Amino acid sequence: MSNLISDILIYLLLLAGIGFGGISLMGLLIFPDIHSRMYTALRAGLISIGALICAAVVYAITLLPGNRGDVYLTFLIHVIFLAAMVAVGVMVINRQVLDKTRALVYRGCVPEDK
Repeated sequence: MSNLISDILIYLLLLAGIGFGGISLMGLLIFPDIHSRMYTALRAGLISIGALICAAVVYAITLLPGNRGDVYLTFLIHVIFLAAMVAVGVMVINRQVLDKTRALVYRGCVPEDK
C-alpha cells in the first residue's frame, strides 16, 4: 500500500491530466482555424499526457521497494518507453501538420478576419 503523500500526488496528477485533456478537446472543437487548434491541442495534450505519465511513474516508484518490485520495475520501464513513443509521434505529426498548413497560408487560402 502506498503512503498518503504519494496517493495525493497521484490523484492530483491524474486530475490535472484529465483537466488538460478536456482543454485539449475543447480547443479542437472551439477554435476556428487549424493553427490555433493545433497549438491548443498540442500544448494541452502534451501537458495531459505528461501528467498522466508522471502519475504512473510516481505509482511505480512508490510501490517499487515492496515484495513485488519486479512487476513495478517492468511497469516503470513500459511507462518510460510509452513516453518516448508519444514524444516521437507528437513531433512527427506536428511537423506533418505544420508542413501541410504552411502551404495554405502562403497561397492565401486561409480567410482573414477583415
